[in-house]
Amino acid sequence: MSSTMWYIMQSIQSKYSLSERLIRTIAAIRSFPHDNVEDLIRKGADVNRMHGTLKPLHCACMVADADCVELLLEKGAEVNALDGYNRTALHYAAEKDESCVELLLEYGAQPNALDGNKDTPLHWAAFKDNPECVRALLESGACPNARDYNNDTPLSWAAMKGNLESVKVLLDYGAQVHVTNLKGQTPISRLVALLARGLGTEQEEECLELLCRAAGRFEIRRADGTLPRELSKDPQLLARLTNMVAQAPTLRSLARCAVRQSLGVQFLPTAVKELPLPETIKDYLLLRD
Repeated sequence: MSSTMWYIMQSIQSKYSLSERLIRTIAAIRSFPHDNVEDLIRKGADVNRMHGTLKPLHCACMVADADCVELLLEKGAEVNALDGYNRTALHYAAEKDESCVELLLEYGAQPNALDGNKDTPLHWAAFKDNPECVRALLESGACPNARDYNNDTPLSWAAMKGNLESVKVLLDYGAQVHVTNLKGQTPISRLVALLARGLGTEQEEECLELLCRAAGRFEIRRADGTLPRELSKDPQLLARLTNMVAQAPTLRSLARCAVRQSLGVQFLPTAVKELPLPETIKDYLLLRD
């Protein structure tokens, strides 16, 4: 590098503090070529300094850089610190990367932390359909039935996107199907709204079947007896679902729902395995029919 170029680079760098350079390096936004996270921290960059609305740990989780997350935690980053949106680093990690989630939990991240909208990390993992993140959070004590500002649960968030794999994991951990939000919507009606917009695929259809098995009965009417408005746009779907509603649930399916509810919030495959029942009935209870 020529002396002129070196002088220019030094002048530019001097405009930014070490902490600002740290978060720019993590995000790879206009970072300086020779900056690296470990060197900047060693020189005095503050790992807990807020830059805009983010802290370094939040930023590392946003870009799913597990190595950087681990380094920041080792250097004293506050694992449950809030950013400008009252979100923890775990909220960001849950959307993207299981390794980051596991690291944060290992360092004491709170699995049921609430952000400004009362969303938990589990809500975001379910919404983004990261089943491994969903599982890691649930294994560490995340509540499968946590409610956000609209009283939606993680299962509702997964259902509204037709996220089959996340729905499966949540149901395995005792997520409730018979829950309604402040607008009277259930996980099933959330999924129906997606189908009514013509956005359904085989995965969403399979998701609907799974939720119906878990519910024991199919019901899409709101508490006031009205149907979701979206169904008016798809008469064929409306006719199919109306027929499903008209079919009385079997005693067998209602019994399955009752047994699952009685087991509560726990890992149901383990709980059901211990029941003194034939394997075929255990499979039925675990929705594997």
